[in-house]
Amino acid sequence: MSRSALVLGALPGQADAMHRLRSAGWTVYACGHVADGPGVAAANEFFVVDIVDVDAVAALCGRLEVDVVYSVGSDIAMPTVAAVSERLGLPLFHSSEITETLHRKDLLRAFLADRGVSPVAHRVVRDESQLAGFESYPAIVKPVDSQGQRGITIVENGSQARSALPAAWAASRNGAAVIEELLVGPEVSVHVFVVDGRIELFLPSDRHVWDGPLTGIPSAHTMPSRILGEHDTAEIHRLAEHFIGALGVVTGPLYFQLIITEAGPRIVEVAPRLDGCHLWRLIEVHTGFDLLTTCFAMLTGEPWPGGPMPRSDDVHHTLRFHLTDPKVPFDPTAWSLTGFGDVVFEEFHLEPGELARDTNGLVARLGYGITRDFE
Repeated sequence: MSRSALVLGALPGQADAMHRLRSAGWTVYACGHVADGPGVAAANEFFVVDIVDVDAVAALCGRLEVDVVYSVGSDIAMPTVAAVSERLGLPLFHSSEITETLHRKDLLRAFLADRGVSPVAHRVVRDESQLAGFESYPAIVKPVDSQGQRGITIVENGSQARSALPAAWAASRNGAAVIEELLVGPEVSVHVFVVDGRIELFLPSDRHVWDGPLTGIPSAHTMPSRILGEHDTAEIHRLAEHFIGALGVVTGPLYFQLIITEAGPRIVEVAPRLDGCHLWRLIEVHTGFDLLTTCFAMLTGEPWPGGPMPRSDDVHHTLRFHLTDPKVPFDPTAWSLTGFGDVVFEEFHLEPGELARDTNGLVARLGYGITRDFE
């Protein structure tokens, strides 16, 4: 049976989905506010429609008569996915209410605090006066609803927090910021897939962070985790189960980012989607399981195929991003992963001489590779 999808966005993560779907026989459309990115060519047809314009995306879905509207790796796309799917009766994983709770950091923190899950001192700030009485420094100031690490600043005191607020407010579509106690410890990501309220897939990986001036930029992911022991892994699984039950998730993917503090694992973010770091490919390389195609198949009513079998060896795979100054033209001869292990996959998103997409003025992705690591 022929199936069709509208994918919101045209960046490399969305292009991954388009290529995989087209290879499975789907007709794939895409849209974005400008015709820019690898997804423009990856789709059967691209339309200039802003992915945050719910009415425009719904009209496009109706005109194309697609079976699914979805996105990969885009926080700002997911509220539109939920709203359009509900309006048109298209299949979806997570309701608008769940999606909005996970999309906005203020709502997520309030949800966690109300249920005593992953406690983190925090406060929503819409004007400077709301910083009064907040004493959990050092802290981190964030926009409540942005992506790509924009507008995030680590602060040591109230004066620095006040100085950081304008950048956070400017990066927030909602116009609000949140200040949280700074969580210290190694970072991990966890891919979870829930089926009928049960965790059927639970795949932690180490999240390595770029050693640069911006906070929280991922530079690499390693699977399986070298950081987590059995106790921490069990604690995270229990935390995920508690969270999923409290939120009322029935079926669908979730992407957790956590920090392992001295007090235990703490949730940083939870996304109602697959990640934006191409980790579906790391999962496929390491386990043989195609999580990306599975997501779309289940949206169209196919049953859960069963998760990957655990590996019995000690092999580790690492996905490493090629990070660059966005003002420096791409030179493919300047990049090599051979010192880390056997390169099993590598992809660049640019042609020689091109500039990387600049989202923050300091660092951009040229592409990525996956290695079977040397022990």
